[in-house]
Amino acid sequence: MTRTQRLRPVVRHNDNKEKAALQEVARSQGVLHIEQGRLTQLQDYRLEYLQQKKFDIGVFTPVELQEFNRFMQQLDQTIARQSELVEIRQRELEQKRALWQASRVDARKMHKVVEKLRRQELTEQERREQKALDEFSQRKITRT
Repeated sequence: MTRTQRLRPVVRHNDNKEKAALQEVARSQGVLHIEQGRLTQLQDYRLEYLQQKKFDIGVFTPVELQEFNRFMQQLDQTIARQSELVEIRQRELEQKRALWQASRVDARKMHKVVEKLRRQELTEQERREQKALDEFSQRKITRT
């Protein structure tokens, strides 16, 4: 068994590790996209609600105004929490990207090592074949 054949499981493991890391990046991007969409929806809802109530502000009773302010505070807190969640998801994505890039570098290094070994093995095989041909030719010359 050649060295390159012995390294195949290692290469396969590194390739699988890179693929799994890339899948994690894709999953994390999907989660981030969903969370960003929720944040955008909340911000849009807040803006629409304020524009709708802008015209009613003069006809609010003190209790209604108090409820409106309480609702807006809750909505602002929800938006702030969602913004924090989006930031967390962005950091997670960056970490997963870094892990993927590291596994990608490892896989490429391993492929280069195997390719170098394969070239060395090929050179050694060609050298042995040439030596055998030379010996065969030498024996043929000595017999005649």
